[in-house]
Amino acid sequence: MSITNSKRSNIAPFLAIDMLTKANNLKSKGNDIIHMDVGEPGISTPKHILKYATEIIGKKNIGYTESIGIPELRDKISNHYKYWYEQEVNSECIAVTAGASGAFLLSLLALFDQGDKIAIMTPYYPAYINVMKSLNLDIIFIEGDHNSSYQLTLNKLETLKDSINGVVIASPANPTGSIIKNSELKKIATWCKNNNKVIICDEIYHGIEYNQKSDTILRYNTDAIVINSFSKYFSMTGWRLGWLIAPSNIINVIEKLSMSLFLCPSTIAQITATKAFDDYTILNKNVAIYNKNRELLINFFEDIGLSKYAPADGAFYLYLDISNITDNSADFAINLLNEAGVSITPGKDFDDKLGKKYVRISYGGSNQDIITGTKRIGNWLKTKL
Repeated sequence: MSITNSKRSNIAPFLAIDMLTKANNLKSKGNDIIHMDVGEPGISTPKHILKYATEIIGKKNIGYTESIGIPELRDKISNHYKYWYEQEVNSECIAVTAGASGAFLLSLLALFDQGDKIAIMTPYYPAYINVMKSLNLDIIFIEGDHNSSYQLTLNKLETLKDSINGVVIASPANPTGSIIKNSELKKIATWCKNNNKVIICDEIYHGIEYNQKSDTILRYNTDAIVINSFSKYFSMTGWRLGWLIAPSNIINVIEKLSMSLFLCPSTIAQITATKAFDDYTILNKNVAIYNKNRELLINFFEDIGLSKYAPADGAFYLYLDISNITDNSADFAINLLNEAGVSITPGKDFDDKLGKKYVRISYGGSNQDIITGTKRIGNWLKTKL
């Protein structure tokens, strides 16, 4: 008998990473490639953080740590919530994890059983869908629309009252960049608390907003599960470090799971990340660059008649409707890569039903890269329109 894969491992590839791989393959052959595919800051980790990392190598013991993170870093995260949101979060309610992905997996394992039903908006972050599928959770898709910024509303949620165990939201969202208004977030958070529904809120793009600052869901529901990361605002993607916030009894469960699944997050990343909160000024300068890139892209696409896109209020993505050019965003992305040297992500990654008419363009890179990429897209589109 030949060995076959499990049914729960039958998940779709992560197309953003797939595009990254194809782009890097072309780059290795000498092609000049502009990456506007993955959700990664093109701006490197701040110098004071890197300097500290070089200092601690050889000076500190890089051994195992507590499975939910070193106390110093958990205290730093607690202080961050007090400074950033004026919100008290006890360090006993914080677990440091192997990236936000690790936080999401641990949260699902701690809070849901096989067959439980979880609601999530479309378009969505594909890795979340794949993790839920691999855990045999039942996903209830709620179709997003432009009127609600592709975000969950209380009205949409109330229709599912008797059919779900929990809900996953993201604000700012990937791939849209849209933000749930604080008034609506309060309604959603309160409804979940009153109806005993688990709510997991992805806040990993907090800090990267262009108009109104995002509020944490913890202000409205202290039983909510918050997922966050050092990857985006703090520009530490490759360090693979995140955190989650949950009631202390859930953190105790998370701790036991983490002991066996991950043992502990990266020690050197944890120690280094204690410096991540030292200088918000540098981080906010990065956000100003993203905003400049955002305005450049929006103006460019609107000028050529591509004016249908999700409200890009945060994160560093433009989720663009290209249906007046093609109904096959996958072919569009591949052709753009091969013919113009610009790598973007087809919308099918984020919405299996409607994503064929969308692409996600990441503008987290340097301003010069975004200028160059935009010019290439413009010249390429002239041959298509």
